[in-house]
Amino acid sequence: MNNFSFDDLQKKDLLTALGLWLVVETVSFVLFPTLGLIDPGARLRTWFLLSVPFGLGGAALVSMSSRFLATAGDRAGRRVSSLIGQFGGWFGLAGIMFPFFVVCVEFFSALNLPN
Repeated sequence: MNNFSFDDLQKKDLLTALGLWLVVETVSFVLFPTLGLIDPGARLRTWFLLSVPFGLGGAALVSMSSRFLATAGDRAGRRVSSLIGQFGGWFGLAGIMFPFFVVCVEFFSALNLPN
């Protein structure tokens, strides 16, 4: 199947997801406010505090779902197991990308477009 054992696959996906989350956090909460693309004010702290459990939980969910999908071929009911694993992976990615979603909403809500 691949060159990784299931444990190595889960570890690799966890580290990749955590790295992605750290990049998204840095861009969303350091780079965008510094460049003046957003001006969240006091909401920045709330968003950051919300993004920490969503990001860490999302990274854990991505790594668990990748292992779940890798072992789904060994179980009966592969199709249902595969759908559950993919659904979990997408929820994990949504948690990782939460800071970017919030920053995009802030950016586009403050954008003044001519009518």
